[in-house]
Amino acid sequence: MRQHLLSGKGMRKLGCYLTLILLSIIFLFPLYWFFLNSFKSYEQLFQFPPKFFVWPLRFANYPEAFRYPAFRFEQMLKNSGLITLLSIIGALISSSIVAFGFSRIKWKGRDKIFVLVILTMIIPTEIVLTPLYLIYTKCGLLDTWFPIIAPFFFAKPFYTFMIRQSMMGIPNEMDESATIDGCSVWQRFSYVILPQVKPVLLAVTIMSMQDQWNNYLEPLIYINSNSKQTISVGLSFFSGMNSTEWNLVFAAAVIVAMPILIVFVFFQKYFIQGVVVSGVKG
Repeated sequence: MRQHLLSGKGMRKLGCYLTLILLSIIFLFPLYWFFLNSFKSYEQLFQFPPKFFVWPLRFANYPEAFRYPAFRFEQMLKNSGLITLLSIIGALISSSIVAFGFSRIKWKGRDKIFVLVILTMIIPTEIVLTPLYLIYTKCGLLDTWFPIIAPFFFAKPFYTFMIRQSMMGIPNEMDESATIDGCSVWQRFSYVILPQVKPVLLAVTIMSMQDQWNNYLEPLIYINSNSKQTISVGLSFFSGMNSTEWNLVFAAAVIVAMPILIVFVFFQKYFIQGVVVSGVKG
């Protein structure tokens, strides 16, 4: 009986491992196919049946993508890097300040207004694009980075929610002790509360980097000059009048995706920790 029970447990454990392996293959295969296509020739991409292994690999796709006339890689990389950096700074400053006000300062109607702020997350971005476009047009802000960066300086609801949830888990005694020691509200925020929520701030940094680095719709709508365009929109420049060089598109897409992948691989531990901590207390 005992051997039968152990055998049953072993089978369940084996089934669990096999399921995890199968799910891993399902989730990793698109990524593998994405990288593999970046090393194929244009003709190999359209072979049927498709080849899941290719040799020799066509490394020439990468330098050709770099040198593609319409894809101004260096300029677009600088644009995306600067826009992303400014957006991260804006997201951290605005979201942490607003989260502090909703978590550590008591005022009438605080929780009800916070619910309204959270409800704004259900509004699709596409709904507000037209009125925002008209506003930016009248203000003469089209073909600038302002419409892309500005929203990150106005405390995005989800980032605010994450930081606020983490701040709610900090004991009130820390605020009381800081106040007794003569700390102002700003000092409590800067030196007492913020150091306690570093994991969440790092998670917000990664998410805001991903949001802005992969942002395609807003740069496409608001920016007209190629010299100011971002690298995500630059991928569409490989499409010509009569054909699209898909092998170069895949190579360029790998280049664009690498910064996000590298950041996530090296900081995933802190990212997961920040997400978990932000849900400790509601």
